[in-house]
Amino acid sequence: MPMMNAQAARLSPDPAPGPDAGREAAALAMLRASPGTRVRHTDATLLDHLQGVHDKLKLWGCREDLCLAGLFHSVYGTEHFRRQTIPIAARPRVAGVIGAAAEEMAFQFCTLDTRAFLADIESFVAGGGTRGALDAERADLLHIFVANWLEQFPRMRASQRSSHIGFLRRAAALLDPAAAAELEAVFGFDRPLTPHRSTSALEALDRGVGTLQILDDFVPAHLRHQLSALMARNIWRYGWKAADTQTRHFFWHSHFAGDSDDQGTSDCEHELHNRPLIAPVLALWHLIRDQLAPGHVPVRVYANGHTYGGDGHVHSDADQPGHFTSLYYAHPEWEANWGGETLFYNADRSDVVKAAYPRPGRLVHFSGNIFHAARSPSRDCPALRSVIVIKTYCPPGA
Repeated sequence: MPMMNAQAARLSPDPAPGPDAGREAAALAMLRASPGTRVRHTDATLLDHLQGVHDKLKLWGCREDLCLAGLFHSVYGTEHFRRQTIPIAARPRVAGVIGAAAEEMAFQFCTLDTRAFLADIESFVAGGGTRGALDAERADLLHIFVANWLEQFPRMRASQRSSHIGFLRRAAALLDPAAAAELEAVFGFDRPLTPHRSTSALEALDRGVGTLQILDDFVPAHLRHQLSALMARNIWRYGWKAADTQTRHFFWHSHFAGDSDDQGTSDCEHELHNRPLIAPVLALWHLIRDQLAPGHVPVRVYANGHTYGGDGHVHSDADQPGHFTSLYYAHPEWEANWGGETLFYNADRSDVVKAAYPRPGRLVHFSGNIFHAARSPSRDCPALRSVIVIKTYCPPGA
């Protein structure tokens, strides 16, 4: 098959039902008759997953052989899913149902060395390779890989969702338009954001009025997934407190950069560089710096984790002008009955004047001399309230 026709060969010339509808029905009947398809797979059944991959490929307009290969993409087991739903010895029987070409493609995916395949695609892209120049076999396998990934994505743990983000971003240019569009819808690699912002003027400690900004849709989806994945890693130490008045019921903490002085003025950004684990935090800081706090320098960067009973006491981060705090809610999900709001107080701490609900992906930016406190999650909450904190200083005249 000529390379220039690889995309055309993947796409179905006629989306209307035809003779292939019988193959699809026979293929599904074969899978439903196999007890192995009823096992759990990413909080669904294997059959649900297999059919979901098939349906994505079909929705993208892929030809029937490729869709049926997706339907059987892991039935012989893969390097990550070791169970053989259908024994390899039954390959001729499978080929008799879905066709030899579809069965061969499914077998190739089952026996794929994923790391080598991804590295090969990365090398192709880095060398200037384009969608039209990618050979049909690798293009088909890539579409099955992406459909397989996206089908599981809504059920993945936060720590898994970001594991292939870099690859998917670079490989998107090799996908057929419908597949690339779905990838973009999930991760928002190139989607311009229009942040929703509310700004309030709040009474601040000995300094008159401070500002509080609450921003949604400020952080792109792919960075949100990376930050949530970081919070799911083993980065935490227990015993942190928000104020000296706190003598028990501490919470979790992870230090990234800077010292313990909230009112410091030394730029600590260099501590965030060349550390792949916290690269998403550096990206978050650059987003804040470029769009929200030009001229600021980071002086402390860390994360706090709260569980039920681990409230933070009321405090202000600074009593000098020029200091600001950004809170980013990094947990991947939150429900109204889970509590965990950040409360803001007047200068004598006699009343709550504002509350920020910890909506995932929300950023709160405020003057450091405003009193505030983190409320712990409720007893109903099964999650860690994860907040990335970036404290900044704006030098005079900046």
